[in-house]
Amino acid sequence: MRVPLCAALLGGLLLAAAPAHAASVNFGVAYTAPTGPWTYPLWGQVGVDDLSVSGGTLSAAVSSRALSVGYRRGLSLPPLATVSARTDLTVTLNREYRLSSRASGSAGPVAVSGGGAVFTLPATGSDPLAAYAEAPTDLRVRGWNADLAVRYRVNRDLVAVLGGEFGPQAHGTLGVEARRPLTRVVPPDPADVPEDAGDGSDPAPMPDPETEVTGTVTWRAGVRGGPDLLAVTGGVGYATPAGVTVNLDALAGVSGWRSRPSTLAAQTTWGVGGSVAAPDLLGEGSLLRAYATYEPWRVAVSPLRAGVNASVPAGSGRVTVDVAGGRGRDGALGFGVKVGYGFDLGRP
Repeated sequence: MRVPLCAALLGGLLLAAAPAHAASVNFGVAYTAPTGPWTYPLWGQVGVDDLSVSGGTLSAAVSSRALSVGYRRGLSLPPLATVSARTDLTVTLNREYRLSSRASGSAGPVAVSGGGAVFTLPATGSDPLAAYAEAPTDLRVRGWNADLAVRYRVNRDLVAVLGGEFGPQAHGTLGVEARRPLTRVVPPDPADVPEDAGDGSDPAPMPDPETEVTGTVTWRAGVRGGPDLLAVTGGVGYATPAGVTVNLDALAGVSGWRSRPSTLAAQTTWGVGGSVAAPDLLGEGSLLRAYATYEPWRVAVSPLRAGVNASVPAGSGRVTVDVAGGRGRDGALGFGVKVGYGFDLGRP
């Protein structure tokens, strides 16, 4: 029953794409080990994106595990405010579901973003590599979670951040982020250097030196606190004008005193994470990114996560390859590989 039903749903999606002028069609296959709550390590999916519906865009996909639909819409409120929101629903034939929504908006120097999810389906139902994603992913089979962040731009280079996470490990965050452009003086063009007239008169003034940006350094500092966590955080980053980025973040504090009422030394915790990304390394238009994160203080997330993501233009679309792995909540090592291809229906 499942195979004919999925085939019928897939056919409906592809037929709907043509008259609605869908922006793209995507395919994906993956292999994961261990399989987690699933009985089969292979995963496959086909879907359509950016179907224009009621002023927004609709996406839909059928996989070997579930059916997913999503709707995104943006709203501009001149002269300063903008709002965008997206809602996604994933369901299985066993009546398991995952409903999530995220919204963001800005008005002047204030930007607000937040989201939440309620589910009886684990995150790997829609993304087989979710357990090893760089961003922390709640891996419980059922439950709910939410997050909120408010950013206030103090000036051009300084931002204050206030936020919180709610669910299996509720805590708040408070911090600042800053950036500093790095510049260098550009040697003057010899043609622009004034020549001595030779008549004893004052020489023409030298033109003002020009500068160019060679990169941007960013830094972050803050605190996290909740009923079972108290820590300080910090991070640095560097970006070049060509798009190469490097980031490193760390956390140090205490946690677990509710579940492990022992000595302070046994309760200390720490975390570290880093990433590097480089465009055009695999050819023009490509993007290669690698990351590694260790967060033993999180209670519902894989503590060790690492991966490499590659995206390369191919024909009228793009090929993506994701390789990720780490240590799960049960302490077991695992990994996954996902290959995808998406193309724009409007391109030849």
